[in-house]
Amino acid sequence: MIGKKKILVLTNNNPDGHRAIAKAIYSFLFENVDSKRCDICYSEVESKLGLFEDIYKFYYKYLPRVGSFFFNLDRFKLSRKIVNFFELRDLSSFRKVIDKNKPDLVISTYYLHTPCLVGLREKDKFDFKLWTVVADPWKTFSSSIVSGVDLHLVYDEVMEKRIKEMGEEYGDVLATGWWIRSQMYKKVDRKKARESLGINDGRPVIFVGGGGVATHSLTKVLPILLNINKKVAFIFNTGASNFGFDLVESYIEKLKDMGKTNVIVKNFGWIENMAEILSACDIVLGKAGPNFLFDCVACQKPFVAVTHISGQEDGNLELIKKKKLGWVREIDEGIARFLKEYLDNPFYFGNKYKSNILKEAENNKKALPMVLARVKKELF
Repeated sequence: MIGKKKILVLTNNNPDGHRAIAKAIYSFLFENVDSKRCDICYSEVESKLGLFEDIYKFYYKYLPRVGSFFFNLDRFKLSRKIVNFFELRDLSSFRKVIDKNKPDLVISTYYLHTPCLVGLREKDKFDFKLWTVVADPWKTFSSSIVSGVDLHLVYDEVMEKRIKEMGEEYGDVLATGWWIRSQMYKKVDRKKARESLGINDGRPVIFVGGGGVATHSLTKVLPILLNINKKVAFIFNTGASNFGFDLVESYIEKLKDMGKTNVIVKNFGWIENMAEILSACDIVLGKAGPNFLFDCVACQKPFVAVTHISGQEDGNLELIKKKKLGWVREIDEGIARFLKEYLDNPFYFGNKYKSNILKEAENNKKALPMVLARVKKELF
């Protein structure tokens, strides 16, 4: 068909927040754009950082407190040039994807891909609009914001103001709210969800999860279970971590040996039906990554941050406090004290920030429709 447009949603190949955002945007556009007028494509390109990426994954999982060192290092132009050198040394993967799809618009959700896409447009004279997603709400790596981009999609006015102050060469900015998969807003029968997990009474159900929590914070949370005397159920989400899964299993055995039938523990690895599982829960303990935080908000669950990557995710803790979406309890004793207080009065904690969480959920529902509206304005 003459004049048919193509949109390529591009991300990295890791099962992280960048990919989750890409899939949320891709799915929404695919379902809502007229297929007679536009093709929506999706692709993943592996990062070329090698050792640098391995270092990031290591401290992300095991030493999140040292994140501030790397976050501050990113402010220096030399460090950004080194990272860009490794990313830009091989553009063949990007060239292949662009050649195959021939997009009119590329929406990239992985910030380290951005210099490659800008370089490819300049070097090979590819004619496509380039939008990027800033995948941190209030604080982000300096290298996340690259000149030569047509549009930055950001969470709210905080990042919008920062980029606009950097100058016109950094392109336009659109604040939309967070980009949540539509299934996270799905209404699920809470009673049936609990029964499907074998929880048939009114005890509180606490979800423990989020990226990185399996390898860092489980050692903080799991010992507390041995001293709980009230009825409660815990659902652990250990993701792709075999270590985390096995660690939870070892504590399940300890609870059995102690005869503590008051504590129910359900151990999950990777969870596909997150909305259904969260619907069975009353409160969430997790790592304060933005995607997981806003997923919990979409399911209207109060959030307790028990860990975060310092530097990069400091702004997420500020956001939780300022918007009253939950609590920050990162010190070991603080987690234990909070759980004791919570189990003494779960109704109070479950409802304290209910209206704030609902307001945030409703705001983020507008994000993907806003992206769609901008697509229509730019391409049709």
